[in-house]
Amino acid sequence: MNDSRFTSHSFVLVFTIAAAIFLFFSVKLVDMADRNAVNNYYPIEGTEYAIRYSTLKTSGIYRGDRNTGTLMLKGLYGFDWGCAAEGDWLYLNEYSRSDLGLLYCRVVRVNVNGFEKEVLLDNAILRGCCASGELVCLKNCLMPASFPETNPLCALYAVTDPALRLGADDADVVFLDPRSAEALYTVHDGAVFSDDFDARYLARTLGEVRG
Repeated sequence: MNDSRFTSHSFVLVFTIAAAIFLFFSVKLVDMADRNAVNNYYPIEGTEYAIRYSTLKTSGIYRGDRNTGTLMLKGLYGFDWGCAAEGDWLYLNEYSRSDLGLLYCRVVRVNVNGFEKEVLLDNAILRGCCASGELVCLKNCLMPASFPETNPLCALYAVTDPALRLGADDADVVFLDPRSAEALYTVHDGAVFSDDFDARYLARTLGEVRG
């Protein structure tokens, strides 16, 4: 009888331990899968640098190839829209997120000699270069992912910057000289996220845009 009770208790104990181990490794594997979900490396055309966006390694600007690249500047930098190189400068979108979930973007340039960073435009997005080489930026706008037209937090944030436009497609289009970062021309546009933006701005020269 005692042997039977011992065997029964032993079985329950072994089963409990096995279940705990299984649960531990199941959770661990799911966690590792989540962490491995993003590890992207985007070379910057014409340079030895790349932008890494990763949940495994530090996100930022790297020098070198995907496997042996060296982190040069930590941060979340855009790779899907504007990213340009001119001389010793890299022009980039730098992203950040508030504690309440608002996504911010500003246009910065980074000197590759010392990797000092200079903010060019706050609440702005670099969209690329036009046909004559100038940088094309959207200024005084929030990221579409923050839903500025309907998100009350965006309206609250706009109190801090009277120039900020909360229309979903509303922004100022600014052309910057890629050598000096000087603003050369600005025009207001109420449809900056329309499908024909590239045709209207990026595919044309600054002279053609000026009309």
